[in-house]
Amino acid sequence: MFQATWAKIYSWTLSLSTISPFWLSWVFGGLASLAMPPFQYWVLLPVAFSGFLILLENTKASKTAFWLGWVFGFGYFLGGLYWLGNGPRTLGMWLAVPFAAVGLPLCLSFFPAFVSLITFHYTKTPLARVFAFAALWSIFEWLRGHILTGLPWNLLGYTWDISVLQVTSLIGIYGLTVLTVLAACIFASRHKGWIVSVVLSMGLMGVWGDYRVTQGVGQVPAEGPGVNLRIVQASIPQQTKWLAEHFQENLERYIALSHLPAEKPLAAVIWPEASVTTLVEESPSLLKVLSEAAPPDGLVLFGAPREVEGKLRTSMMALDSQGRRVGVYDKAHLVPFGEYMPFRSILSFKKLTYGDRDYTPGPGIQTISIPGLPSVSPLICYEAIFPHMVVDGKNRPEWMLNITNDAWYGQTPGPYQHLQIVRVRAIEEGIPLVRSANNGISAVIDPFGRILYRLELDEIGFIDFTLPKRLSYVTLYQQWGDLLFAGILVVLLILAVAHRPYQKSNN
Repeated sequence: MFQATWAKIYSWTLSLSTISPFWLSWVFGGLASLAMPPFQYWVLLPVAFSGFLILLENTKASKTAFWLGWVFGFGYFLGGLYWLGNGPRTLGMWLAVPFAAVGLPLCLSFFPAFVSLITFHYTKTPLARVFAFAALWSIFEWLRGHILTGLPWNLLGYTWDISVLQVTSLIGIYGLTVLTVLAACIFASRHKGWIVSVVLSMGLMGVWGDYRVTQGVGQVPAEGPGVNLRIVQASIPQQTKWLAEHFQENLERYIALSHLPAEKPLAAVIWPEASVTTLVEESPSLLKVLSEAAPPDGLVLFGAPREVEGKLRTSMMALDSQGRRVGVYDKAHLVPFGEYMPFRSILSFKKLTYGDRDYTPGPGIQTISIPGLPSVSPLICYEAIFPHMVVDGKNRPEWMLNITNDAWYGQTPGPYQHLQIVRVRAIEEGIPLVRSANNGISAVIDPFGRILYRLELDEIGFIDFTLPKRLSYVTLYQQWGDLLFAGILVVLLILAVAHRPYQKSNN
């Protein structure tokens, strides 16, 4: 029964590939992108990846294998990242739209192309091909997350729900990604034993994850005593956010939301990234106005640019109710082309964000102490997407604060993907994460990745909450980082070698 069913699927795939294997590969890549938020149709992953490996198995030339992988990658990255074109569109920079929406996927597609080429060249049996492809795909995903400042966005591990995501507390998102790719590819092996084993293992991971959340919530209090905070989401349109004639209007909206009555005394009010769009410290009168947004004897935390020794930085600042700056963090991991132009001596183009000056990175991720609040690791915008790079391991914070502005991307998958990514950081580190986004999705996430409260896209409002506690122990992933991920890769590569066809010696 099993073999007959698989034979039909196999022959159906081959019959489609006679039309155009490149077209079919592109469709498979596009189907794989639908596994990402907000859709999360993870059931399409076996169709996409196993289908692609069948095409690769029937490829005769290295050149064809390379371009099949490239086309698959283009379908995958175009479907998952097309929304980046909405960024320059909001500024009326129409010429930059195709470069953002299509140009980046075109470049990223070379990663799957090399995976496909190496897999084709070194494997000859279905099982060896599956093991090698899963390992190589994950290796190149790790490289994508580190080369040229890195872009570890939409790793395949992010397709799962909260139960399976719990395994990232052990092996991180790269570890879950390699297991996800293996599960998606294993059907191309046509090996009943391996298919059953891998599928059963993924199911057991979900059972364990559900148990971890259920038991852990009972052991760790959902809320810490007395630290009451407010997230303000003003949903300022990106087109008017930086315009001087709208500055007062935008500021008044933030202040009005901050002054609305609270059921419990607040320790701080949190505004998102670049909620103040001028150099605050150069204006004593503005400092006074901002301090009035703070609760009595409390704080206001907000994002704003600031100048340090003649260099422009994008920052998170904390003011007390007397207008004194009591904490500051400068963003360390800047967005290329968005906050600065790489190769400035060669490229004379303007960066996508407002202003003619490039931002300068701060000293790095750090735990800061702000009077009246537990120690915190601030993360501005996409700093939160980098696994094992969100907290100072030697000085672990009580919570993480991600202030961001996803208004660039409107009603697209981008903000949903961003939320899922930062949610996994909380699971990996065992530390709660508070997210304040200009237009959403703002959220309060506990150390198990549960979203306790949220404000949806373009919703104007606030969230009052009591800060969740971090786990009483340090997660395995926080201690070991990607070491276990590397171990999984080694095992898969050994299995790939072990399942090569045996060749008799002529001696």
